[in-house]
Amino acid sequence: MKDFFRIMVCDKQGRIRQQQEGEGRAVLRPSSPYEPGDVIRIESRRLPCPLKVSLSPALPEAEVWLEDHAMEFPVPLGEEEAQAYPADAFGEERGIRVEAVSSQRWGAYRNLSENPLDRRGETTVYPHCTASVETRGESVFAARNTIDGRCENTFHGEWPYTSWGDNEDPEAEIRTDFGRRVLADRAEILIRADFPHDNYWKEATLEFSDGTAERLFMEKTGSWQSFSFIPRTISWVKLKELKKSEEESPFPALTQWRIFGMDCEK
Repeated sequence: MKDFFRIMVCDKQGRIRQQQEGEGRAVLRPSSPYEPGDVIRIESRRLPCPLKVSLSPALPEAEVWLEDHAMEFPVPLGEEEAQAYPADAFGEERGIRVEAVSSQRWGAYRNLSENPLDRRGETTVYPHCTASVETRGESVFAARNTIDGRCENTFHGEWPYTSWGDNEDPEAEIRTDFGRRVLADRAEILIRADFPHDNYWKEATLEFSDGTAERLFMEKTGSWQSFSFIPRTISWVKLKELKKSEEESPFPALTQWRIFGMDCEK
C-alpha cells in the first residue's frame, strides 16, 4: 500500500478551511491566519505508521508514531498555551508538511522519546509525555516540554526555558509512552539548572513497562547525565520516587529526558 496523506486546517466547528493531499508527501501552506479553535489534522491511509511532520517553519520537524485515526493538533493561540512555543510559531509564516519515514531510519538506533509536537490530553501520536502533577497547570511547566528537544536550562518560566517540576509533591511522577514496543538501553537526563533558585534530585527510579526498574543517582549539574542499562523491550518508561537534595530550594525540575534504542515493530 502506498503512503497517502491528507492535511487539513479545520475551524472550531470541525469545518475544513483548507486542505491538501499527496502520495508519499503532502504540503499545505495556509493562506489565511489561524483563528481561535483551529485544529491541524493529518490523516494517513496506512495505520499504524511512522511519520515525519512539520507544523510550522519555526518548529523542528518531528518523527512520530501515528497509532490510529488521525493526528490532531489544536493550534495554540491562547496566551497561556502559546508560552510553550516560539512567539512566531503559528503567526504570519505558516507551513505544514508530512511525509513517510524510511524503514532504515525508523529501525536505526536513536533517541526514541523526542516529540516537539507532543501535547497535553489524549492523543494518537507518540511519543507522548504525561505527569501526575504540573506546576500551577501552566504550559511552561507541562510534562510535554521534557521531550520537545529544547535544552535551555539556566532559567525558568518563559520560552525557551520550558521544563517540568514536581510541584513540591513527593509522589510526583512523569511518564513517556511510545505507543508501541521499543528496545531501549540508555537514558539521558537534563535537569533544570537555574541555581540557586533550583534544587536538584539526587536520586530517582526509572520504571519500565516490563515491571523492572533502575535506581538512578544524579548530580547537581547543568550537563546531561547518562545512565545505561540492560536492553529492555518496553512500551513506556516512568521517572518516579524523586528524592531532592537537602539544599534550601524546594524547586527541582526536569528540562529534558531521552530514551535511546530502536524500534521493535515488524
